[in-house]
Amino acid sequence: MPSRLDTDLRARAAVAQGGGIYRIVPQAVARPTTVTSLREVIEAASVAGLSLTPRAAGSAMGGGNLGRGVVLDLQSFERDALVVDPGSRGAVVSPAVRLAALHAATHPYGLHLPVDPSSARWATIGGLVGTNAAGARTVRDGPMRAWVDGLTLEAGEGPLVLARGVPPDPAHPVVRRFNREALPYLVQHREAILARWPRTRKNTLGYALDTWYQSGDLVDLVIGAEGTLGAVTEVRLRLAPTAPAQATVRVMLTARSALPSTVICLHEADAVRIEFLDASFLKIVHGPDAPSVAAVLLVDLEDEDAERVSARITALVAQLEALGPGVAQVEQALDPAGIHELWSIRHGASSRLAALTDGRRSLQVIEDGCVPVPRLAEYLDAVDAACARQNMDVVLFGHAGDGHVHVNLLPDLTQEGWLDRVRAIFLEVTGALLRLGGTPAGEHGAGRLRAGLIEPFLGPTALEAFRHVKAAFDPLHRWNPGVIIPAGDDPFVDLKVGEAAAPLPDGMAEAWRRVEAEARWGGGMLDVG
Repeated sequence: MPSRLDTDLRARAAVAQGGGIYRIVPQAVARPTTVTSLREVIEAASVAGLSLTPRAAGSAMGGGNLGRGVVLDLQSFERDALVVDPGSRGAVVSPAVRLAALHAATHPYGLHLPVDPSSARWATIGGLVGTNAAGARTVRDGPMRAWVDGLTLEAGEGPLVLARGVPPDPAHPVVRRFNREALPYLVQHREAILARWPRTRKNTLGYALDTWYQSGDLVDLVIGAEGTLGAVTEVRLRLAPTAPAQATVRVMLTARSALPSTVICLHEADAVRIEFLDASFLKIVHGPDAPSVAAVLLVDLEDEDAERVSARITALVAQLEALGPGVAQVEQALDPAGIHELWSIRHGASSRLAALTDGRRSLQVIEDGCVPVPRLAEYLDAVDAACARQNMDVVLFGHAGDGHVHVNLLPDLTQEGWLDRVRAIFLEVTGALLRLGGTPAGEHGAGRLRAGLIEPFLGPTALEAFRHVKAAFDPLHRWNPGVIIPAGDDPFVDLKVGEAAAPLPDGMAEAWRRVEAEARWGGGMLDVG
């Protein structure tokens, strides 16, 4: 094996899991720190006949950060490359720069990147680009794609510089192949593809053809590509001013049926965040102290002026209280301490779920469904019904303003047939998403878990278009095979739990449990020495 590739078992086990349901031990791991060393690794993998899987902090849910060949751990790749230009409200950064570091660098200028995933403490810019990350603020500010002005991609044929509104180098091999082979198919089948595209507020199920049809910019196909088209080596970002005044409303709902009208009211108020916590979530996090309600909504407003945001929140509270009996209680806060108190009900779920010791394990199998907002309550009921039929506990929460729900199944691994019941829920909820006009991937990508759902949801023409895009960028299919482009694999093999889980060196399975329970994603999360 070439010297650039580390084949030590403990080093490989340290990149064998992510934030989702899978465990795949690669044949090698590499940690390039410069473009030169990255190119050497790409060449070494080619000589060894191994695939390449870019990986950032490791918390992505769909399995797109795991691979059987070489995992490219990019957390130290030009880590200090971060330049902020306050005059243009822009920044040029390495993919290894963490969102927290970017915020620290932009804060003195009153600027920020308005992307707010729950992984914000450890997420890297490369990871955010790879999955077109979203989060709580997406309801107003959009996902990562809205803030990327350009990037540089390395796939082994020289750097490909992509920028909005600027034609890429026509002589680059990727651009030549795209224009010759992919473009004619995409143009010919535009109407058929768009006719099947989800009409949801969020969708990350494969390459963003809908956005590309509007922009014509290849950068829109790379954002959200989950490392299947190459490794991003530089990102050029737009930034937004940070609003100085904030207010929060916490809304208690006695019935899910009140969700659509409440969310519409919040949209009209220009809410920045509209977060949904189901009763199942409240019970897990707060136990007997959980409020006896169907759901809680956490809502943020922002403004340039403190008096104006105060007036806006007063008006919003009056509108919410007038909605009817489904709204049980509305609380508001304008100061930082009060806002923190209202949001405190949100914290602690993921770690508590990961730390369960009663035989149940949190599995993110149907964790990213998104439906049109008016169908949100129907979708929640469908998930509950599917889980009840299989006698399985479930926790629901998410981004109500986008009709987007995260679902954590809690199968009891000590019970016989648990995996069959998980499969049954997966199939039933997938059917519900299709029926409701939704997508199984709101913000976490297709990955390995949902690659096989692309054809049922988007149709065979879109899947063939994806294959044309993939072939233009990666004609040898070396980058992240099995992700986005389905390989026909059973999505429930290579699980991190159960008797068939791949063995790990002594102590490392327990170490992974601690990473999940303590949310210690990112560099140094496992001792591989």
